[in-house]
Amino acid sequence: MELSGDCESTTEKSEVTGNGDTETQENVAQSWLRGATFREILGSDVSHKSLFVLLSGVNDEQGVFLMNKSAFSEDANDINTILRSAELIEIMKNDIYGSYNAVIPSHLNMVKSQLIYPANEKIVAKYRQEEKFIVNETAEDYRTITVKYIENIEKYQLEIQCEAERILFEDPDPYNGFILAPDIKWDGVSLENLYVLAMIHRRGVRSIRDLTANDLPLLENVRSRALCAIREKYGARPDQIRAYFHYQPSFYHLHVHFVSLKYDAPASSTLAAVLLDDVINNLKIAPDYYRRATLSFTRKNSDKLLQMFREAGRCEA
Repeated sequence: MELSGDCESTTEKSEVTGNGDTETQENVAQSWLRGATFREILGSDVSHKSLFVLLSGVNDEQGVFLMNKSAFSEDANDINTILRSAELIEIMKNDIYGSYNAVIPSHLNMVKSQLIYPANEKIVAKYRQEEKFIVNETAEDYRTITVKYIENIEKYQLEIQCEAERILFEDPDPYNGFILAPDIKWDGVSLENLYVLAMIHRRGVRSIRDLTANDLPLLENVRSRALCAIREKYGARPDQIRAYFHYQPSFYHLHVHFVSLKYDAPASSTLAAVLLDDVINNLKIAPDYYRRATLSFTRKNSDKLLQMFREAGRCEA
């Protein structure tokens, strides 16, 4: 099934280069990266130990390189390897307390990365840090402003295939079914950072704004079966998984984020995330809750949707 958004495959595929040689996607990416030059730091996140870098490739082709320090392994053998091989470089010493930089084996100090190329201006803008502003979107705002924005960007929405080998679980029901797969931001190994996405099969449900009480069977099915699949695959308890929607979402095909409670994932807090449990409960109280509610979110200063709200006089210029 073709899906729009983050369910991107990291599976290696063959690609024929200009000289007729066949290379894997990994080797092609490696070659592109080594031939690229640094242009600009788009942003960083100290709390997540992340860095977002803009690169220039051949023929000024833009690329975005995202780097994020991986979580430490909790495997006893790996920890013993660190203890036996760590080189301590002293920063300061005070009685029994010592502060050091520790040089450890490279395979235990990996950097999780994403390389996006060629990257258009919309992708570059996504990772460029800017001032953000709160938007309080009424139901009328959604109908008269946001829907126009969605209809415009849907023309350019990429169709991305979720490779069969990446699917953790699938309910094939065309109306209430979904696909569960690891998010591209997760390394698939560290359970501390567990992050998977559930994408519904049904078309036409863009976000929580489209949900009514008629969709409760869909939402409850996603919640129960996804949590069961995550527990079976990774041993994670349902009460240690945070399930939520983004509003506004990064792409307009309904999907649910399932993230380890230990992981402070980007955009998982207030003004970005809406808990799946809360959505279900709200729809049980008021069947058309999200058709009538005022929903708040943040947008970057240069964001097109924020500009549309400002032009309509709904946000301060």
